Amino acid sequence: MVDADSLCYSSLKEEDGEEVVAFMAEHFYPREPLWSMEGLPTEHSPQSTGLHMTYEDNKEWIHGSVQEWARSGVSVVARDPATGRLGGTLLGTILTRQQANTYQQALNSPKTKVCEDSAHVLSVLEAAVDFFARYQCVDRILELAMITVSEQMGGRGVGRQLVQFSPRAALVTGLRRVPWFPQESEQRGRHLGCQLATAQATAVPSQRLLYRLGYESLYTMDYTTFEIAGDRVFDVDKMLGTPSAKVMARLITPDQDVSDPALE
Repeated sequence: MVDADSLCYSSLKEEDGEEVVAFMAEHFYPREPLWSMEGLPTEHSPQSTGLHMTYEDNKEWIHGSVQEWARSGVSVVARDPATGRLGGTLLGTILTRQQANTYQQALNSPKTKVCEDSAHVLSVLEAAVDFFARYQCVDRILELAMITVSEQMGGRGVGRQLVQFSPRAALVTGLRRVPWFPQESEQRGRHLGCQLATAQATAVPSQRLLYRLGYESLYTMDYTTFEIAGDRVFDVDKMLGTPSAKVMARLITPDQDVSDPALE
């Protein structure tokens, strides 16, 4: 049986974009409370979720974002070495004091009202904690945007492997495995100078994963009460059992003095 340690982990490349978008359409959006499966190019039955967003609503944004995440250098894909098929993806980027947000940009050119609402929700989560003020010695932050694991690989530790290091994992370079290369996202972030990792965890499974990996929750958005311009935007009965979103973080450079002054 293929498990997390048997998969091959490598950098997300721009040419992987279409494959990754199709993988997310099948394995991410059906289980993501903020969006809807409606209109997805899969064989799954449609189901509405929190914002009633369709695939077409989000298609342009996700295609462009995957390309940006590929260029970040911290996004990772996991493949079955026998078939080459994707088993999991982690999409992320690096935030700096000069560029401290990513989702705010999506508000500048939304295609539809529901797309604007989703960008607003994500930008609120991203801005909820001023990490650069909270951790004054932090200059670069690894932001974990989306973690996706196929249903077939669920429960086998792939999500953990994508986020954090396992000594048995290996990066595929051509036909060679290079076990010492930083293949998972936190390791890549450290390699690129990040001192902190953050995530906007909008679903219960990702929240549980990050808690297990040592992340702490610093902000909670209650889906039942959240409003935009006085209107409640979430259909809470369709949120797949997720009552809230959480902003979560973990220091990834324990050898440096980047302690949280709020905890001292």
